[in-house]
Formats: sequence, structure tokens, C-alpha cells
Amino acid sequence: MAERNTAEEPARTRDRQATEARILEAAQSILIAAGPSGFGVNAVAREAGIDKQLIYRYYGGMDGLLEALGIRLAEWWQEKLMAGLPEKPAASYGELIELLALRLLAIMRTEPLALQTLLWELTGSESFVKSLSASRARAYGTWMARVRGNLAPPEDVDAPAVNALLIAAISQITLAGRNADTIIGLPANDASTWDRVEQSIIRLIRGVYPLA
Repeated sequence: MAERNTAEEPARTRDRQATEARILEAAQSILIAAGPSGFGVNAVAREAGIDKQLIYRYYGGMDGLLEALGIRLAEWWQEKLMAGLPEKPAASYGELIELLALRLLAIMRTEPLALQTLLWELTGSESFVKSLSASRARAYGTWMARVRGNLAPPEDVDAPAVNALLIAAISQITLAGRNADTIIGLPANDASTWDRVEQSIIRLIRGVYPLA
């Protein structure tokens, strides 16, 4: 019986990792360019320049690929969220939510991938929606776990509901401003509009979560 060449195992591991990275990069590129309608095992394999059987071998098929892509997107969201943190930690729960809300607004306005993920959640299949929604939820949860510390919302405030409404509003207003000239009467291409939006977000948050 021939002996197993253990020296080749690290090389095979590196090759698989490199191939998986290519597959996920290809999947992300297709979703940015074509959205869910252009996404599929064959399309991803072509974009990555690999045999589609590797996708089945590594991920088991479409569902496994979407799960892996969701993890990748969660890491992407987390990186973008953490990049906007000030050196001085938040002194109150309200200040913490201000940081999150304003950072989300900035990301969604400047990062094409962020807006595309929002669109996919609205227009994709159930598998797409589940994977993408879970990726954002993981990113928000990880961010809160790292940054929140012992900060807590007021006891008389339903913080999960308030925060969900806030995030949904930010998502909707950035989506509405993507191609439209106006956002419910506000000029979408006017920089002062977004200054007004930022100030309004701050006032709304401070109305619910006093800083002191």
C-alpha cells in the first residue's frame, strides 16, 4: 500500500482556500452586476473560471454557496461598521445608537454592495432573503457585542423595536435616493438633504435615548 504524501496536504489546503475565495468573489461580483436573477451555480463557475462540480464539492450546491456568501457579507458589513468608530467610546446607549445609525447611513450611501444587498433582500428568492438578512443581522450583533460594553437603553423603551424602525428607515431612504430625483419631496441630489437627514436621525434618537 502506497504511503500518503503528507507534504502535499498543506498545498492542497491552500489551493482549496484560494479556489473558495475565487468562487465567493465571483458570486459577489455577479450579484453586484446582475442581482439574484443572474445568480446560479453555472454563472458563478463561469465567472470564477472553475468547474461547477467544485461548487457542489465545497458547498453542496446553491444553499451552501449562499450560506458561505452570507458569512462573507457579514464580515464585509462588520469591517465597514468598525471602520467608522471614533477613538473615544460611546458614553451612553443613545450615543452608541447614533454612531451605528450615522455609520449605516454613510455606508449605504457610498458602498454599492450595501445598496445591492438591500435590493436583493427585497427582490430575491426566499433563500437569498434568508441568507442576506442573516448576514446583516450577524454584523449588527457582532458590532453591538464589541462596542456596547455595559451600556443599556432606558428600561421603559422597547429598544429592539425602536432600533429596527430606525434601521428600516435608513435603508428605505437610501434606496429611495438611489435613482429618484426626490425622496418624498426632498431633493435626492442635494448635499443639504443628507445633512438634514443626519440631523433628523440624531434628533429622533436623542428623543428616545437621552444622552444624559
